[in-house]
Amino acid sequence: MNFHWLAHILIHHPLVILFGVLVFSVTCLIIPFTLKSLPDFSDPQMGFETRGTVLSSRLTTWKNLEKSTKFSGPFAVNPKEFLEQKDYSTRNNFKQALNESSPNIFINVYNETSRKSEKNNWLTLQNLIKHKSPGQHNTHRIAKEGYFCGQPDHDYAHAVLKSDMDADLFTMESLSALCRLEYELVQAQYYKELCLHPFKRPKKCCKPWSLSNYIAQLHNRTSCLAIVEEDIQNMKNLLQSCSQYYHNLQLAPDCYERGHCKVPVDCVKNNAVFNILNFLTSTSFLPPNEIMKTELKETMIFLPIASSTAALEYYKDLKDVNLKFHGISLVAIEFGIKSALFDRCLIEDAWFMTAGGVFVFLCIWFYTRSLFITFMTVIAILFSLGISYFVYTLVFELRFFPFMNLLATIVTIGIGADDVFIFCKAWHNSKKQKENSVIQMVNDAFDHALVSMLITSVTTAAAFLASYISSITAIRCFSVFATTTIIVNCILMMSWLPASILIAERFQTKCATIFTFRSSPLITYWKCLEQFWRYQFSFFISLWNNKDQLVADIVIKFRLFWLIFLSAVAICSAVMVLYYPKLQLPNTPDFQLFESSHPFEKYDLIYKNHFWFERSEKSGNGNPANYKLPLRFVWGVLPVDNGNYLDPQSLGKLQLDSNFNMSQKESQSWLLNFCRAIRKQPFYQTTLGALLPNCFIESFMSWMQRRCVDPIDNMDRRPCCEKEHFPYNSTVFDQCIVYAMSDLYETPSEYFIPGMAGPKFSKDQFPTIKAVVVEYDSNYSYSMSYEHMHTFFTQVEEWMNEQLRSAPTSMKRGWFVSDLEFYDLQHVLSQGTIAAIGISMGLALVVLLVATLNILTSFYAILTITCSIFVIMAILVSLGWKLNVLESIAVSTAIGLAVDFSLHYTVHYRLCPTSDNRVKSTRYALANMVGPSLMAATTTSAAGAFMMPSIILPYIQIGIFLITVMSVSWLYATFYLGSLLAVAGPENQFGQFHYSKLLCYFGSKKATRERRTSLTLCDTHELDSLTSKCGHAYSANRTLRRSLSGDKNNVFQYFHDQSPSATSVITIMADDNVM
Repeated sequence: MNFHWLAHILIHHPLVILFGVLVFSVTCLIIPFTLKSLPDFSDPQMGFETRGTVLSSRLTTWKNLEKSTKFSGPFAVNPKEFLEQKDYSTRNNFKQALNESSPNIFINVYNETSRKSEKNNWLTLQNLIKHKSPGQHNTHRIAKEGYFCGQPDHDYAHAVLKSDMDADLFTMESLSALCRLEYELVQAQYYKELCLHPFKRPKKCCKPWSLSNYIAQLHNRTSCLAIVEEDIQNMKNLLQSCSQYYHNLQLAPDCYERGHCKVPVDCVKNNAVFNILNFLTSTSFLPPNEIMKTELKETMIFLPIASSTAALEYYKDLKDVNLKFHGISLVAIEFGIKSALFDRCLIEDAWFMTAGGVFVFLCIWFYTRSLFITFMTVIAILFSLGISYFVYTLVFELRFFPFMNLLATIVTIGIGADDVFIFCKAWHNSKKQKENSVIQMVNDAFDHALVSMLITSVTTAAAFLASYISSITAIRCFSVFATTTIIVNCILMMSWLPASILIAERFQTKCATIFTFRSSPLITYWKCLEQFWRYQFSFFISLWNNKDQLVADIVIKFRLFWLIFLSAVAICSAVMVLYYPKLQLPNTPDFQLFESSHPFEKYDLIYKNHFWFERSEKSGNGNPANYKLPLRFVWGVLPVDNGNYLDPQSLGKLQLDSNFNMSQKESQSWLLNFCRAIRKQPFYQTTLGALLPNCFIESFMSWMQRRCVDPIDNMDRRPCCEKEHFPYNSTVFDQCIVYAMSDLYETPSEYFIPGMAGPKFSKDQFPTIKAVVVEYDSNYSYSMSYEHMHTFFTQVEEWMNEQLRSAPTSMKRGWFVSDLEFYDLQHVLSQGTIAAIGISMGLALVVLLVATLNILTSFYAILTITCSIFVIMAILVSLGWKLNVLESIAVSTAIGLAVDFSLHYTVHYRLCPTSDNRVKSTRYALANMVGPSLMAATTTSAAGAFMMPSIILPYIQIGIFLITVMSVSWLYATFYLGSLLAVAGPENQFGQFHYSKLLCYFGSKKATRERRTSLTLCDTHELDSLTSKCGHAYSANRTLRRSLSGDKNNVFQYFHDQSPSATSVITIMADDNVM
């Protein structure tokens, strides 16, 4: 690849290049931050859902269907009620307009509206009694309880306390310690500003709900410090005698207010027993049917503070408070601020990334010996990030920016530093050839470095881009941003960096005090420091200066050992990854934000399931063991996701099925048989009681059996009566279904609870059914197990498809959906990651073949990369990583980062002048590339190591990932690939293709075809001339001069080129001597 045109421009106009890039980059930095709002990371799990899969399209359509059935949506579940409200609104607007147009005429509408207002007020009052918000507890219950401001609730801030020695907390000593810890919590700063206040004493905070405070309340003590041993024993006895009623669901949270619970009076007093067992004690305390297990290992304390972002400052103050007393400490916290704290720490901990950048800055300065070049490199990296954000937000018009996009920054820093090392070494190597002119030096440096930088960037960008095939929104957005960043960084390093080096060289002699590391004010100090360094660390300096030959000797002399040992390690790693313990799928839908020792994560990961109220909360949300998966079958809307897959908030619109017609007789009969068939399936859960809404066609048939004339008011009900027979005519069906649904929604709540099941009507003057939902319970419980959920989905899906084969045209497009969001995420992670790895490996192989044109060396390189990936994944598995969203990105990215070293060694093996000896070729490759590759691996690993002290888990994981990838890939590329080449590397051009022969071959084929179609002798002569000319042009081997870094006298030697890429793919590095 010829970059002489670019070199010509840079030599004559470096300032123009710098100024143009500067203006463009600054413009790209300013525009997005002025026209667009800053990225919002308040919901870090946004985008961690699938889009574009079969299941995700159904789930998105289901969400849109739920939204469409709301009052403001296009569908109505009770069309008669909608028509009555519409008619009332029309009449009310007409009367208001009439009053405004005729001042002397007044129409009184007070009675009707006042009755509705009274009714609404009564319903509101009932709702307030049944469902109180946390802020309303104190005003209603303080008169009855007088000690606490209501009852504990999940919406209050709460924390878990535990003994360090795993001692029993239901003792006098432990309860006194709990009381002391409670005092520390309520005395912290900001507590009085946030706490809930009693109605009668607004200046005093309500008491926290704790075990010691409940003991004090039931025994009329003024404080938890006043309780005695007898009080504790009485409380334990009371809990033992009442626990059976709690586990049998006879003890409810409102037994004390309503008094209808059939339990002893002592068990309902102040709801203390229920609150203690449900909220304050762990599940191991008095478990079902084991009333003798009275050891309390963990207890909860609820603070009268709302779980919200307002508690963020209070939590920060608690970090400076000693929350440990007599061996009992606060081990886990739930303040409802996990996402808000993550959003703040994501910015605060960015200084770790900055520290990594500073370290890379120092490494570049040390390597280049030029402060100016180092500074310009940092500017180029910042510009690449700014331009990428501009392209991401304004060119691609992507609104969603996940927090994982920030992780591309650290990778960009490492790749940018690697590019600087390559180009600067090529430049200094070219400068040593003093007979070269400036133009020749620039051309040589460009020929050696720019293609290497380009190929490195292409392989890394390809690995990032391969992740775009994922169906997870956050991964696709990361793929776009990371790929854009790598490409922009490559362009800047091919323009901005060479221009900066040329300017530095131009002014070096005149302004050496400004641009060089060895500035004149520092030269004396530097010489003294150099002498001291050489004296104190002479052994290490000698070791570093001879590292290339030393590593080459170790690899070649022990090549069989390295080959066998590293192969065994790779095989064991493959067993760990593919067989046992394997890279496990995530077992929780919650994405871990902080390290496992953080109190927020300890609550979610460990203690959350140790309390009964959290299990019941999960029961209501649809995640627990006894929650049965619903069977939902939908007709009338197509399972199409026409929203923006790169924006999690863009869900698109419903797309109706044009063939759907529920009023046809065939549709009615088929749906009735479908509902009957469901109840015969092995996955169906038998449910006691009336199932009025589940399959509306059955309820509608029963409703149509009523008499045609009402015997009480003699109302004629025809045609909606027993004279019509199923299946009904379309006109009868459309007319009667409206009245049937109206009567159904007037059914008492004991028999009918409105849900999503049933027909959905259009909001027209004459409503028609636009969609139908049939819903039952399955006998499959919700599980985090992929295999369990996969069995459920495949079983129901296969049965549904079998049923649809016999469906009429109007019902052919039905589909099944359930609570399968997490299962679909697991499925995409398992399948998509494998596909991304395959694509990345394929792209790496293509790049290797194009760069080397040798099948054998390309195969060795791919084998090395494969072994590296297995070892990397095995290390991550042993560290407890699971295949979540971030880990999926890491695995595919590892290929792009690991391929670079193998690419360098493979191409340098080809560049050896003595290609007839594999050992010499291996030594040549190692001697030239050990130093630069080691420096690149060190800087990138160090940048990752600086991320490790963060409390944010993604930062820690990216640090571990970078260290692991760089270390393993360098070791395998150096020792494993080096050993492979030394043992079985190709000799004498074995397996080698040539661009010259390929071009000549295809040219000959084309000429042969022309000759066959030609009928003249002149054409034959022309073809012979072209063939001989081609053969002459490409048979001559170009002689290229290369400097052998291993030669002490730096003697230039000549060797034959095999392909144009051979002159420019990889830089020939000189000795990496420190001094």
